[in-house]
Amino acid sequence: MLEAHDSLSYADIIDAIRRDLGVLEYSDPEAGMIYRHREGLAYIAAFSDDAASILPYIPDKGLAVVHGGETARFMMEEMGYEGVEATYLYVYRGSRPDEVSADIRPLDASYLRFVTERYDTSSESDIMNAIENGHLYGAFSPSGDLMGFTGFHSEGSMGMLTVLPEYRRHGVGEALEKHLLRVAIDEERTPFCNVYISNSASIALQEKLGLERGDVLSWWIWKE
Repeated sequence: MLEAHDSLSYADIIDAIRRDLGVLEYSDPEAGMIYRHREGLAYIAAFSDDAASILPYIPDKGLAVVHGGETARFMMEEMGYEGVEATYLYVYRGSRPDEVSADIRPLDASYLRFVTERYDTSSESDIMNAIENGHLYGAFSPSGDLMGFTGFHSEGSMGMLTVLPEYRRHGVGEALEKHLLRVAIDEERTPFCNVYISNSASIALQEKLGLERGDVLSWWIWKE
């Protein structure tokens, strides 16, 4: 159903369904669908600008990823959800990148504080989950200093990409994301990431690495 609309814009939901990572809570070919990820978040795909048809099935609280501006605005203005700016969904459909020359390896729990002090978009539990699953990676300098890190969020997207200021513009971020692309392909997951529409540096990196962008914007919103 989702592929018939835009396989790029809904690649995150398609990947979750393909890997059986949750349950389908609502589905209508004309209105949209709601898929509950086992990590708790609700994927909401609204195919129509009319939120009324899907409204009875929208959760009244929690974390939601909403594909569709009108439904996201309705949830924020009428239901009390909070959120920031929209994101683009970028998807990699190319071949497995060549191995990078940088020293990249999984980070253990001893790096948790280092990461949380420099990346506050994810919760500590999300970052710890990545560490425990071997899905948080660091790039090290020849002298052994950690130059930057990246990993997979709990729901499966690539992210957390952070390069320390003194190591920027040296290809560290590109090497880290290439490593994630290789891991995702090896693990038979769809490589995708969410990028804020104002993040020009990340947008440039995605396009340089050959990721493709979906037409439908998505919003990460939440309500306690």
